[in-house]
Amino acid sequence: MAVCALVVATLGVGLVAEVWVSQSSAGPSIASDGQVAGDLAGATAANPTIPDTAPLAPVTAVETRYLQRRDEMAEAGQARTAEHVRKFNEAKQRALAREAARKAKQLAKKLAKERATAPFELTLGSFNVLGSQHTAPGGDRRNFPPASVRSVAAVNLMGKHGVDIVGTQELQNDQLAALQSRTGFSAYPGLQWGSKETDNSILYDDDRFTFVSGSQFTIPFMGRPRPQPILRLKEATTGREFYVVNTHPSAGDGRYLTERRQGQATLVGVVNELKESGLPVFVTGDMNDRQEFYCRVVPVAGLIASNGGSYSGGCRPPSGSIAVDWVVGAGDLSWSGYWRDTSPVTTRMSDHFFISATAHVG
Repeated sequence: MAVCALVVATLGVGLVAEVWVSQSSAGPSIASDGQVAGDLAGATAANPTIPDTAPLAPVTAVETRYLQRRDEMAEAGQARTAEHVRKFNEAKQRALAREAARKAKQLAKKLAKERATAPFELTLGSFNVLGSQHTAPGGDRRNFPPASVRSVAAVNLMGKHGVDIVGTQELQNDQLAALQSRTGFSAYPGLQWGSKETDNSILYDDDRFTFVSGSQFTIPFMGRPRPQPILRLKEATTGREFYVVNTHPSAGDGRYLTERRQGQATLVGVVNELKESGLPVFVTGDMNDRQEFYCRVVPVAGLIASNGGSYSGGCRPPSGSIAVDWVVGAGDLSWSGYWRDTSPVTTRMSDHFFISATAHVG
C-alpha cells in the first residue's frame, strides 16, 4: 500500500507540474483555489442572473490520462490479487493431494503388513499315480486298469481329499492332460520341461494361488539325472507366499540306495536354502523310504511331518504304518487331518497310497 501511495503522489506532482508548464506557455498563471472561489462569489453577487452553480470545466487531456492510469493500476492490482488467490488455491490443493497420497501409502503398508502375517490354511497331497507306460501294452503293471481309467480315479481322489495342491510322481503327459482338463488346476512344470519331464509336476488350484516363480534342482534317479520342481506361490486372500518342493528319489538297494541318499542330501540343502527367505516350505514326494527318510531328512532340514514323529532328544519316527509317500513342511505351521488313503492300492488304481493333510500357517 505504501508503494501505491508513493506512485500516485509522484504521478500527481507530475500532473500539476505539467499543467503549470502548459498554462505558463500559453499566458497568465493558474489562480489558487481561494482566488477562484472569491472571484466566483463576487461575480455572482454583482450579477444575480448567474446561477448558483457554474458548469464544471471540461476535463483536460492530462486529467483523462491520470484517471485512465488510476483505473489501469486498480485493474492491475485486482488481477494480481486474483493471480495470488489462484496460486494459493493451487498450492493448497497440491498440499492436500500430497497429504492424501502419504496417508494412502501408510495405509497400504499397514494392510500389507497385516496380510503378510495373516494366517491361512491349505490342504496338500502327494500321489504317485503309476505312470501310464506301466499299464500300456508291454508294461510291467498290465493287471492294473489303463491310464485313461486310472486318471479319472485320480481326479476323484483329489476331490475326495479336497486338496488345493498335490505333488505327483510318474505323471506322464497323457495323465497330466487328463487331470488338468478335469480339475482345471494349473501345473508346474507341466510341459515346460518337455513331454518327457512331466513326472514330478505340482498341480495347484489357480483360483486360490498365483504363480510367482518356478525353478528346479537335480538328483540322480534310477541311473540318470532328473530335474525336481520348486514352485513359489502366493495365496490370494492374504497375499502370503510359500514354496512347494516335490521330489522322487531312486528306489531299491545297491547303487540306487546311494543315489537315494544323494537325493536326500540335496533335498536337505534345498530346503534349508529356501527357509532363509522366511517363507513356509512344503515338501511332497514318493521318497522310497519310511523311517530312514524321517531320520535322515526331516530333523536336518527342520521339517515337521504331517503324520507326526519327533526328533528332539533322538529320532522317533511317526507311529503306526508309515508310507513311502510324504507331506512335510517347515516354518510357522502345524498339521491336522493326516490321511493315508489305502483305496488306490486296494482298487488297483495305483501301487501307492494317496496322502493328504491340512497345513495351518501362522
